[in-house]
Amino acid sequence: MSKISDRQLEEILQRCDITEIIAGYIPLKKAGRNFKALCPFHHEKTPSFVVNPDKQIFHCFGCGAGGNVFSFIMKNERMDFPEAVKLLADKVGVRIVTETEKEAGAKHSVSIILYKLNELAAWYFQQNLLKASEAKKARDYLIKRGISKESVSDFRIGFAPDLWDGLLTFLRSKRINDNLLFKSGLVIKNAQDRIYDRFRNRIIFPIFNAQAKIVGFGGRTIDVSGDAAEQHQDKGPKYINSPETDIYIKSKNLYGFNFSKRFVQQEEYCIVVEGYLDFIVPYQAKVKNLVASLGTAFTHEHVRLLKRYTNNVVIVFDSDEAGQGAALRSLNLLIEEEMNVKIADLRKGFDPDSYVRKYGAEEFLNRVKAAKTLFDYKLDLLLLKFDKESPEGKAQIAGMMLETIGRFKNAILRTTYIKKLSEALSIAEETLIFELKKINPSTQFFGKTGKSASFPKVYKKTKAAEKMLISLMLENGEFIEQLKEKMHYSEFTDPTVRKIAMYLYQSSKDVQPAAILKNLNDEEVSSFICNLLVSDSGVNDRKKSFDDCIRKVKIDGMQLKLDEIQKQIKNAKQTAEELKKLLKDYHCLKKEQRFYEKGKKKAGQKSC
Repeated sequence: MSKISDRQLEEILQRCDITEIIAGYIPLKKAGRNFKALCPFHHEKTPSFVVNPDKQIFHCFGCGAGGNVFSFIMKNERMDFPEAVKLLADKVGVRIVTETEKEAGAKHSVSIILYKLNELAAWYFQQNLLKASEAKKARDYLIKRGISKESVSDFRIGFAPDLWDGLLTFLRSKRINDNLLFKSGLVIKNAQDRIYDRFRNRIIFPIFNAQAKIVGFGGRTIDVSGDAAEQHQDKGPKYINSPETDIYIKSKNLYGFNFSKRFVQQEEYCIVVEGYLDFIVPYQAKVKNLVASLGTAFTHEHVRLLKRYTNNVVIVFDSDEAGQGAALRSLNLLIEEEMNVKIADLRKGFDPDSYVRKYGAEEFLNRVKAAKTLFDYKLDLLLLKFDKESPEGKAQIAGMMLETIGRFKNAILRTTYIKKLSEALSIAEETLIFELKKINPSTQFFGKTGKSASFPKVYKKTKAAEKMLISLMLENGEFIEQLKEKMHYSEFTDPTVRKIAMYLYQSSKDVQPAAILKNLNDEEVSSFICNLLVSDSGVNDRKKSFDDCIRKVKIDGMQLKLDEIQKQIKNAKQTAEELKKLLKDYHCLKKEQRFYEKGKKKAGQKSC
């Protein structure tokens, strides 16, 4: 997305009511001038999440999360800033105009129409499933597969009749031109320029993006007996999906993620399955932290989407050879993106759909919890395929395992897996390392390890006086001008406070907190300011408190300087002249500090 103007950001902020936006995600309860709730960003029993409608900010006293409405959407939806702006702009009816307005505007208009067109198609398909007599086999099939009426409704499942122009006629009746129909991927043109429906005599599964908009469709055949047709010359493959369009890019979508993303966040791991029913059947059985890849190999976009919510993945594909191969194909990219990956084995002949129907959700979750590390899973498969007792088999296993081990960025993990592989194959570690360096010459083993992922430090204890000065300046801009005359912003010792003070010194006296959050775009700053604004300072005489805090900051600053001079004196590396100057500075500064402590010296007066 091109740069969004400050004017547009301000317009979006002005139109958004943070209370209304957040209430759309979690229940808020009035508490004086504020609203309170259980924090959506960490587990708690007592509400510590506060929304201040006057300042248009939120803050959690439990985990320290805080900010404006953009910050909330970014954290809750796991979006980056442009995505959050786009979502809120759509909510409040602001059209974002970027530097590439004409090109983006045209594409945006087409996208809006395609979303509406898909909605019409989904309605048409579902009405057919629910009401058409020819859809009886489809209804019976779904019942046989254990799909509830609620799931049919929630997932918008439908049926495409066995007609060449059923959907085509319906959409043309809505005055949609053929060019848009081609763009949607819902119709096809043959060599004779005949237009016909892409989906015919199939159960239809709408494909949603992460924001719950329909971007495409998948169609599954059923035969006359009600069983899924694996392959029929007259019916085509078991599954066909929409082609890529302006709104449907396979590499960026995971089926069901719009339903499951908050559960993935809560459970702190994601189960990855393969097909539509592999997702729907466990989901309706209350296993909700999952997504389906729809047979598409994992891409960087898929992984980045998941990483917004968790770093932990359990792959559960079919137990046949094809399923095992699909699991292995997903491994390399997940490793490179530093995801924690495990693979769960189901009993032979089962997929997640059939396993949950036969053994239940609890037994399915037991299999998930017993998932193997990707190292153990791949090694076990290779030990079944090759003879580890023969030199050739041993070399095959080692080569394939080293290809995986070499993708780990963490040297500790690489070293650990080399040791395990050495023990499993009875090959010296040095030999395996030698072979691995052929694959990746830059591989290191006992050097510095990669940094582990950590959450940003969003709140830290700050000296009360510095904190109070920022609070007073935010409350009354007159204090900004007064403080500028009495002390420099560099005299603040806390880096976060210093950053806020520097911004305030350079701003007008009527600066708004929301503007600081937007312009500084710093999570520590957001948390600090929001904490101040939703807290009651308990100060009655603000002018006295202001002067007292300046005195305290000055005294603390002098003490730091005195400690530093003492260290220099103790080092005794100075010349006699330098030592004399240090002693003079020390006594002068100490004298000034005493005057401040007694209240006899005012900030801004010259020192000795």
